[in-house]
Amino acid sequence: MKISKNGYIIGGVTLIILIVVGVLWLSPFSSKPLTEEELKSAALTKYPGEIIRTTKSENEYEIDMQMENGVYAISMDTNNGTILSLKQIATEEVPLAVETLTEAQIKKKIATQGEIQSVLFINEKNPYYEVVVHKENVEFNLKVDPYNGAIIDSSQAPVAPVSTENILITEKEALTIAADHLKGTADDEAELHQPTGQPPYYLVEVEIENGEEEDREAVVEVDAYTGKVKSVNWEN
Repeated sequence: MKISKNGYIIGGVTLIILIVVGVLWLSPFSSKPLTEEELKSAALTKYPGEIIRTTKSENEYEIDMQMENGVYAISMDTNNGTILSLKQIATEEVPLAVETLTEAQIKKKIATQGEIQSVLFINEKNPYYEVVVHKENVEFNLKVDPYNGAIIDSSQAPVAPVSTENILITEKEALTIAADHLKGTADDEAELHQPTGQPPYYLVEVEIENGEEEDREAVVEVDAYTGKVKSVNWEN
């Protein structure tokens, strides 16, 4: 049987199509995506700099890189490392993220400075810790480096003595004062009153035994600051 020239041409074209389809179908299974280290190495080879951050999707690998004249976003093909795009995203240097010390770590760093009263993190452009320390009746205000715990600056002042004028006596003390004043027995509870513009005071009910006669009761007003009896109101 004699095969025509057209038959050879059709057969050849069909074979080529089958080969191309086979290659395209098998190629996803025959090649593995590059690793992150390989992609980083390829990017640094072409564009020397410092990698700030990376993100990876199915087919693309994104790298933000600090170069001499700014920060660039580099997009790469994960299969072969081909550079898909290069775009400048910042013209200034981006500082690398450095973790600050925790409050507990700062306390440990300055524990020898005295009795720590407070620790406050000041989050400004140049952050720092503000620490108040008491030592030998002196108050120290320390400015502490948040990254290494070093004392940047300090100031001091005498510790103000504690004023007793604004300290209230306890309810138990008020009950005892009222009972002793009338030589009687106070109730289990006292009422604390704090009127605006006036000193606070306790009202205490006291019962006085009166022998064979009926017992008497009185309400004693006790100054909540000084503990002095201000008045006694007898009940009928």
